[in-house]
Amino acid sequence: MTFKNLFLTLTTAFLLAATAAAQTVLFHTGDYTGYPYRIPAICTAVNGDLIALSDIRPCGNDIGYGRVDILMRTSKDNGATWSYPVTVLAGTGEGEEAGYGDACLVADRERNELLLVCVSGDVPYWSSKIGHTQRIVCTHARLNERTGRWEWNKRPIDLTQQVYEGLLGNRINGLFMGSGRICQSRTVKVGDYYRVYGALCTHGGNFVIYSDDFGRNWHLLGTPTESCAPKGDEPKCEELPDGSVLLSSRKDRGRWFNIFKFTDVKSGAGAWGTPVASDETPGGIRNEGRATDGEILLLDVTEKATGKDLILALQSVPAGPNRQKVTIYWKPLRTPTDYDTPQHFAEQWEGQYQVSNTGSAYSTMSLQHDKRIAFFYEEEPAYYQMVYLPLDLETITAGRYAVK
Repeated sequence: MTFKNLFLTLTTAFLLAATAAAQTVLFHTGDYTGYPYRIPAICTAVNGDLIALSDIRPCGNDIGYGRVDILMRTSKDNGATWSYPVTVLAGTGEGEEAGYGDACLVADRERNELLLVCVSGDVPYWSSKIGHTQRIVCTHARLNERTGRWEWNKRPIDLTQQVYEGLLGNRINGLFMGSGRICQSRTVKVGDYYRVYGALCTHGGNFVIYSDDFGRNWHLLGTPTESCAPKGDEPKCEELPDGSVLLSSRKDRGRWFNIFKFTDVKSGAGAWGTPVASDETPGGIRNEGRATDGEILLLDVTEKATGKDLILALQSVPAGPNRQKVTIYWKPLRTPTDYDTPQHFAEQWEGQYQVSNTGSAYSTMSLQHDKRIAFFYEEEPAYYQMVYLPLDLETITAGRYAVK
């Protein structure tokens, strides 16, 4: 082993040991409940609260196999301490309310309000068929200013008919929104709320829907007859600096990327580009083996060597082989040509930071008020623990960039 390789090995080991020391397990598979936990979602509210959600699965499996609930823990001190778990949505084990899971979460950028979109029902995703589909619902929470607690609506809003029939024309048998972070626009506000974007995994590929009233009514980007990523699996979306919408979708050995460019932002008119496989581009994200859901996040940063302000893209996904070594890949967007086409966005990712050195899978992230990144992910042992980890951007990028 050369001195350089030895130095890199020791440095990686030191960083992973420091990471383990900073972790907080928010939901522990093998705890007193005896049930497994899966699927992380986290957001940062206007008041600075961190809200973390996870499935708890009494049925031991995905939605469609029995009872699944969604639990919440919150932190009011940037992740130093956390509340006890509380139930947001409880499944009954049977029928349309059998289970609720695969949480998608966003905190409104102006109000202390939360939007949760999730799967529900008694049919698995791949067994869905017209007339008996996996369902999609949403619910909202507001902060009780007196108690400091987040209070969720008693009953979720059923979006199933609106999405399946109204947006996709009953052409799709099964669908769900990619779990983790729902994207909220930084600039587009049509009505009382800034627009939110959610990406759908369906039997017919990926589609992206948007809402201008914080999740109560949804519209489709593009057409119901043409998927923005026909081979895409679990997807996420993010807003690019020019207001275009970026799709990032799960695939083996990389990600699918595509971009929707508006011709009329207010009405949602525009068109998708051609989806690009990141592992087939120069310098693109490549991982090994079985992929999972991950997170795409764009941040306003300063390049420390030059003092210049720019946008940095972060993408989390297991590096592999298989579901191991969750890693954050990063790429600076210095000029519009770095993101003007799906091909250009997929190319030339500058670096990566390995978060986990063991079995690990789904992950998501949110920017905290203290400018650290709340990284929330699944990690072994016991398939899985739901782990919260606060990370400085300087750590992720080896000191090259800092959050503005």
